[in-house]
Amino acid sequence: MAQGTESQVRRWGRLFAALAVLRSLADPGKSLPGADAFAGKATAAQRIDALKSDPYDALLKARKQGDARWKAAAAVFHSLPGLLEQGPLAPTGTLGKDRRPDFIAGYEAQLAQFKEAFPSLLG
Repeated sequence: MAQGTESQVRRWGRLFAALAVLRSLADPGKSLPGADAFAGKATAAQRIDALKSDPYDALLKARKQGDARWKAAAAVFHSLPGLLEQGPLAPTGTLGKDRRPDFIAGYEAQLAQFKEAFPSLLG
């Protein structure tokens, strides 16, 4: 889980990871975002919106994918409130060269936690 001392931008990188993992668990054909997902200027909220990942819909789809995907998706879904309650809502402004590394660090840290928890699904 995210540390209380993390920046707002890094926490939103973690949220981006959770939503990307949910999308991937729901639809195994959807790969996790690569480096190209972080190119260009966009706000944190725009990057999350671009995932086109509805947590509720993803949870229902994951349930149809079998027990392992359902359990993993439920755990990821349960992590969402913790990622949101730690600070203000989405950071304002674009994630340019100065803030993008922090967003990516949050994404990678959260993704690593999920990969450790669910290696056979996200390995």
